[in-house]
Amino acid sequence: MLEKILEKIGLSEKEIRVYLCSAKMGTQPASSIARRAQLPRNTTRFMLDKLVEKGFARKATRGNMQLYSPESPERLIEVLDYQKAEIAEGYDKKIELVKKALNELQARYKPKGDKPKVSYYEGKAGLITMYGNTLKSTETIRSLGCYDIYFGDFAEFFKSHHAKRLEKKIKVRRIQPDTPAGIAKAMRDKIEVRESRLIPHKKYYYTPEILTYDNRVQIISWKELLGISFESEEISKAFKVIFDLTWEEAGHIDPRKKAKDKNDVEGLTKKRK
Repeated sequence: MLEKILEKIGLSEKEIRVYLCSAKMGTQPASSIARRAQLPRNTTRFMLDKLVEKGFARKATRGNMQLYSPESPERLIEVLDYQKAEIAEGYDKKIELVKKALNELQARYKPKGDKPKVSYYEGKAGLITMYGNTLKSTETIRSLGCYDIYFGDFAEFFKSHHAKRLEKKIKVRRIQPDTPAGIAKAMRDKIEVRESRLIPHKKYYYTPEILTYDNRVQIISWKELLGISFESEEISKAFKVIFDLTWEEAGHIDPRKKAKDKNDVEGLTKKRK
């Protein structure tokens, strides 16, 4: 467990082994730590110097001998806090630089001609960037998606994203499978400025998401971390027609229609459980 935590905060396997041995032994020369870690002396010295560079150890000279001391666990938190602040400061400076050049960048960025613009996105960061574009929507977003995927790696992002959407008062119409997560979300429609229609998940189940708004269509595979975005008035119109037709049909097959009280989503949730 300890090794996994140290790995997550940026230490390699050998750095972890050397650091833990150093923590047990206290101030020692590289040769002594090397014997305890069962690594070559030169490798151990290199790892110790890397730990010093990262703030996990310190080095001192006594006579002709170099000694290495592990930093205390409390000091590690200070080091990480400093690194976090340093990274944030670096990004703040980059943002300011981009803002200064924004007008010129936008002037050069304007697309020419009527050709559809197609963009591809990969990885978690790519999909977060792609999804963030929906906050620029000037109309109600049409969404075909599944809330089962909104947890796990993307949970914190979606929480922040929805807060920003609500702040901008961007409405959503959404068609989604009636899984427990989908039903729970539908119960919050009014609070979250959304209108949902549920479809039977046993017959119609999917996890990718298709978003249509303004002149954009975005197709996202959250599991495969792949996304494609079309910026085309013609293509977006076609997808809006497809969504609207599906929306009408979803209104007929929404499982809530079969409940005695059409608004009794809680009853549907209990039934699913």
